[in-house]
Amino acid sequence: MHKLVALIFAAGEGTGMNSSVAKYAHKICGQAMISYAIESTVEAGSDNIMIILGQNGDDIKEFLPENAVIADMTGTTGIWNAILKQKHLLEDKNGTLLVLPADYPAMTGETLKAAFNYHIENNNQATVLTDPKGELSEICFFDIDTLNNILIALNKENGEKATALSDILRTVEATGKKAGGFSISMSEELIKVDDRIGLDEAEQIILKRIIRKHMENGVTFRLPHTSFIHAKVRIGKDTEILPGTILEGNTVIGERCVIGPNSRIEDGMVGNDVSFMNSVMTQSQIGDNTKVGPFAYIRPGSNIGSNIKIGDFVEIKNSTIGDNSKIPHLSYVGDADIGRHVNVGCGAVVVNYDGKKKHRTVVGDYAFVGCNVNLVSPVTVKDNSYIAAGSTITDEVPEYALAIARSRQTVIKDWVIRKGLDKK
Repeated sequence: MHKLVALIFAAGEGTGMNSSVAKYAHKICGQAMISYAIESTVEAGSDNIMIILGQNGDDIKEFLPENAVIADMTGTTGIWNAILKQKHLLEDKNGTLLVLPADYPAMTGETLKAAFNYHIENNNQATVLTDPKGELSEICFFDIDTLNNILIALNKENGEKATALSDILRTVEATGKKAGGFSISMSEELIKVDDRIGLDEAEQIILKRIIRKHMENGVTFRLPHTSFIHAKVRIGKDTEILPGTILEGNTVIGERCVIGPNSRIEDGMVGNDVSFMNSVMTQSQIGDNTKVGPFAYIRPGSNIGSNIKIGDFVEIKNSTIGDNSKIPHLSYVGDADIGRHVNVGCGAVVVNYDGKKKHRTVVGDYAFVGCNVNLVSPVTVKDNSYIAAGSTITDEVPEYALAIARSRQTVIKDWVIRKGLDKK
């Protein structure tokens, strides 16, 4: 079996990005640019990965696999001189070396694997990937022994002068060894990211692939060009993604859901048969058969159960909502545990912040919270209790009790006439 060793070159300064962020840390569909190079080499069949970093290397180390061999080429000119400087990386190595610059994020593992097979089957010592017109890329395969010998010879000849890929290929042929080109059918895979324009072009290509893959897995997209889906998102079959939907991070969507329009979910878990319309959720989860929106905001740390209604202009933060409960509209629930079969009326607010600390409120099963109720945390509302509309609750409400916390209505007859405010 032929061994494939991968060398990912991520040492370019990235001045074209005009950014304080390291070039290879820029995100494409939710993950760092360099992550695509790493994934494609693994898909191509390499379990031996070396990564050459430059002056901003520390900024991308968090994206690198633990088993990768890392080398620093700061101060070295060019990729081939870097390999020669770090020649210890190839010591005791045999087989084929894949050289992949990390700024080709649209290159797929499938194409690299096909090129590797071509390289082996044709008994090449060097194979360079080309576009359909025959233009050379910087992605290539080399017999490791052949490459080492050529680099040493060229270094003696050129000294500190940068060695070019064309110099290496000419030397391969001059020594009677075989070099070839592998033409790929999709030139878009060879888009190189040197600036924000290239970043956008690569992201559009990768986004189309992501959406197409979900479609092949049984997901319907309405106007897919209006949606933005991160690479790690998972979506169940027969789910429908409506226009303007953004799914980010490690979001998981169940089956038969309707997500959107104009909705955003970041690192969320969504069950089956969920409707999520014109709303936002971050770092939270939703159970089955729940309806959210329009215009709801579910903030981090929330756990929304099954068969629940979270209606318009409802905000939930760091709270649990039990199965079969309803929060239909215009309410804020923060740092609270709401039980099962609870009705939270319009305009109800959990007053969770005292100016210094957040406090938690508990509402039991089958409780009824009337309209415009304030629950001043920390407070407990027991099972099967009722709270009258307009009440501000500061003390525990016992089970089966009715709590009323408001002033009695006072009516002063003819007050408008006596004040001279009559408009008749």
